Amino acid sequence: MGGRVYSIDGVPDHPEGGANAIVGPRPVAVARRFGIELIDRSNRPSPTSGGRSLVLNGKVISPSEWPDAPQNPFPSDSREKMPWQYVSPIIAANNPLKALTDWIDPTYASQDISLHAFLKKQGASDRMIQLAVNTNCLYSTSAHEVSALLTMHNDVRGKFRRQRGPINFVGKGGNQRVPEGIARNLKRQVALHKAVSAIRTEADGVDVYCLDGAQYRARFVICSVPVTVLRHLRIEPVLTGVQEQAVKTMDYSLSTQVHLTAKRPFWEEDGLPASMWTDGPAGMVSASRNEAGEITSLAARASGLMARYLDRLGPEGAKAAVTRYLEKIRPAAKGQLTALHFHSWELDPFAGGGNYMIWGPGEITAFHEKLWARHGRISFCGQYTSSIERGQEGAMASGERAAAEVIERL
Repeated sequence: MGGRVYSIDGVPDHPEGGANAIVGPRPVAVARRFGIELIDRSNRPSPTSGGRSLVLNGKVISPSEWPDAPQNPFPSDSREKMPWQYVSPIIAANNPLKALTDWIDPTYASQDISLHAFLKKQGASDRMIQLAVNTNCLYSTSAHEVSALLTMHNDVRGKFRRQRGPINFVGKGGNQRVPEGIARNLKRQVALHKAVSAIRTEADGVDVYCLDGAQYRARFVICSVPVTVLRHLRIEPVLTGVQEQAVKTMDYSLSTQVHLTAKRPFWEEDGLPASMWTDGPAGMVSASRNEAGEITSLAARASGLMARYLDRLGPEGAKAAVTRYLEKIRPAAKGQLTALHFHSWELDPFAGGGNYMIWGPGEITAFHEKLWARHGRISFCGQYTSSIERGQEGAMASGERAAAEVIERL
């Protein structure tokens, strides 16, 4: 329950497999309204507290070694920057957007080009982009496939959040407890384990059909499924025009993760940070911490093509591959790791992809307004339909907008 809000309850301290934090006022207000306990993480060590190990070609490279390392492709004035530090300052320095809604303003349509093309304009080489973006690509598989306009919007959102002040909470026992708590306060019980196969909108109501034969009828429907799932539902009358094209072509990021525990804190033995940024099957490794700040598990999150590689191996094969890799690059971890959980967002039939909608070059301009347009008595919501925020905040804002659409027609 909760879509991409997914706490992994089989791993110590319930690390998040989806929505990592509650950083917006809406979910905080709703949690407090229903008495759902939240933990303030503002002063808790972050997953990368204590630094992050850089691992390329199976070798750990320290920050002191990096400026002179042969793998470093950056110009002389940027050679001290680690790969994950290179792109954000370039976007911030060359971002024409000021307001949170500027990214969907036609005035800025000229910026709806690939991130690759944008970075090339700023003087980045292909080798620099390959390392800084494509190695652990949070959107799709390369900088060619994501719009620079989206990254500019993300930069603006970050600035507004910093101006607003810190909001950083997690649900006690995991963020999954928030949607569960909301569900307990509904007047009618949520129907679980129902796979929707079709939605038919008519002049006087809407019918929803499930694979198990169940059927529901309502005056209106609010549909929050991702477009990667929506495209496989039978919608009657069918979606048409730009909206149909958007639903059939838009995608989500690729994200596959393996969660592990360590018998001993091997990072204390080898003196290297527990968190890592790698070009191998472990992708980006983050240390999950409890309320006392102690590391309780490690989350290896692969993205892009590396996520697809792990998906092909299957759950047990992926867990074994990540464990072998970590033992190879961190010998102190040999025999210390237990892989407890595997999750692929792309292989999840009710998600069809990771945490982020991929707005490719030209797609914001072409699709944004039409993608979530009302269709008969069906209103669409979900974080991908939000014009301002992302994550849980964007999802809840879109839900409010969809609810208002229905109320207007009652």
